[in-house]
Amino acid sequence: MKILYIITRADEIGGAQTHVRDMTFGLVNDRHQVELIVGEKGALVDELRAMNVTVHIVPELVREISLYKDLKSTFIVRKLIKKFSPDIVALHSSKAGIVGRLASIALNIPVIFTVHGWSFANGVNNNKRRLYIIIERLFSKITDEIITVSKQDKELAIKHNVASASQQTVIHNGVKLKSSAAHVYQDNEIVKLISVARFSDQKDHKSLLRALSLLDNRKWSLTLVGKGPKLEEMNKYAHELGISKNVIFTGERLDVDLLLAESDIFVLISNWEGFPISILEAMREGLPILASDVGGVSESVIDGKSGFLVPRGDVEAIKHRLAELINNTSLRTQLGNTANEFFIEHFSFNAMYNKTTDLYKRAIIKKKLK
Repeated sequence: MKILYIITRADEIGGAQTHVRDMTFGLVNDRHQVELIVGEKGALVDELRAMNVTVHIVPELVREISLYKDLKSTFIVRKLIKKFSPDIVALHSSKAGIVGRLASIALNIPVIFTVHGWSFANGVNNNKRRLYIIIERLFSKITDEIITVSKQDKELAIKHNVASASQQTVIHNGVKLKSSAAHVYQDNEIVKLISVARFSDQKDHKSLLRALSLLDNRKWSLTLVGKGPKLEEMNKYAHELGISKNVIFTGERLDVDLLLAESDIFVLISNWEGFPISILEAMREGLPILASDVGGVSESVIDGKSGFLVPRGDVEAIKHRLAELINNTSLRTQLGNTANEFFIEHFSFNAMYNKTTDLYKRAIIKKKLK
């Protein structure tokens, strides 16, 4: 097969970027031909070019709405599609989904849009939600297949009449198994917490920091991995709360697996989510999970068995669960072991890869029959 991936961002390795990178590696190893269109340079571009994958950078493909740039990028992308003549156009992220579908009109190439959390997810600003619902309703009519990475996202699209059940296929994210053993549990005096999350409106670092500041026990450290527009604001907030000595801001890191291996608890406090790969990576390492009960998170984290789920924005609930985990080594060990077992059984990369490539092949056949 010839597969063309289109995604907006490349400067941060988030869930969508990880998915595209890992799928590309798998496809290339299986001797398929892959090219990528992206809006910027970054770690994703570097990793794919290292595999001799052709990457086209279209600077006009930006995340923000810009009529001029959006139209220009659509024409550029259309030319690139015609030149490569792929069997599948696979779209990731909301803006790439819009531009890619417009650019593919009347080219008779199957278009697959993977939803890494809908742009109208619960927790998004209401005015934006209404606009995004209208946009996605329109664009779903020019989409051959929609992959949702959680059952919750599929149901959300049905609820808002964005896409039918038959048009959507749920394929949970997956990550590669480790060749080494999972986490080795230690009863350290300082309990190491870690969160891997972009500093943006989607993530709720503020509630996490506030909850930590309310704990009586200060024998903890928090490593915050990631970058984004709210990084400086959260850094200042940690100082205001008097916990800055306990909080480490690392910026973007490419050795997250090593940081996870050195940690005791994984935390992801969010306003909305799709199906976070960061949680799967932490489960693979055997870490107990504390996460907001949003999006498809509850499809990977079993509350009370592999970690704890807390309501969106509930600082008291976050504080309570943090105290339990920090003060109880045996609980952390028990939850982490269960998380690792659940990951191995349900969320391996091979399962995701096989389901996705099978869908690609079915989409090609269906398009030829039309």
